[in-house]
Amino acid sequence: MGHEIEEIYLKYKDNIYNYLYQLSFNKHTAEELTQDTFLKVFKYFNGFKAQSTVKSWLYKIARNTYLDYNKKKSLYKEETIEENELVDKNDDYKNLNEKIVINEILNKLNESERTLILLRDLYGFSYIEISSIMELTIGQIKIGIYRARKKFKKLYYIECGVRKNEI
Repeated sequence: MGHEIEEIYLKYKDNIYNYLYQLSFNKHTAEELTQDTFLKVFKYFNGFKAQSTVKSWLYKIARNTYLDYNKKKSLYKEETIEENELVDKNDDYKNLNEKIVINEILNKLNESERTLILLRDLYGFSYIEISSIMELTIGQIKIGIYRARKKFKKLYYIECGVRKNEI
């Protein structure tokens, strides 16, 4: 069991950290929540049933850890993006300005909308996997993703100063 958990940790720790960072927009919070996530994985590993993939099980634990943290912190108080945290050496975005705009928009979405966009568009989870992680029906996931993308796009265009008739 110990060797298996170690392999899972080494394989997914960076992905879980990045996911939690994109939810919290705070390096220290993401580090703490990543540790908490893997402590729970270690604690509950014997209870893992292969009803889902290990990957989707990990993301579900990470999301629930984030939600618990937020509840304790003060009922979903929004966190602010710290400017010095926006620079990431493993950055996939073309330039820093684009990343700043995207992070600002993600920060304006609620947790559920942000999670749907991150899981589907950034991490490539299937509807079934997202359904398992978020404990929603596939229909709710599809509608939620559609609405979250629409809201993100609207906020993006507003942020970039593009009018609807210019789209």
